[in-house]
Amino acid sequence: MGSSGSGRFSDYPGTKAREVDGNGTGVAGGTSGVDKCLQAFQVLLEDVGNSDFYSQFNNVPATGDQLVIRFDKRRVFALDVNGVKVGALPTSFNYLVECMEDGVTYVGVVSSSSVSPVPTVAADFVAK
Repeated sequence: MGSSGSGRFSDYPGTKAREVDGNGTGVAGGTSGVDKCLQAFQVLLEDVGNSDFYSQFNNVPATGDQLVIRFDKRRVFALDVNGVKVGALPTSFNYLVECMEDGVTYVGVVSSSSVSPVPTVAADFVAK
């Protein structure tokens, strides 16, 4: 349950290790070998009550409704099948912009939603 890094900047992706200890079977530079762009994820959307969808329909999408992810040059949003913004993804998902620029697309479904006490939408997404 501890860190396996060396405590150096080379532990972070995008940096190179100056020296590698061991038998060479590990991965240097903090690279995990897992493509984060292709991993499925669940997210609780932000600003659902201020979204275009809620403004237009005074409601939230139903559980099971399909969503897609788009970047509007400011934030990453989940949209319904008609292109209406449902809510924003937290900034921790900003890495998806680079993934989408590399050609990865994301589709998902609403896993839960509620209008009360505040408009809320959670969704599950997978890469295509």
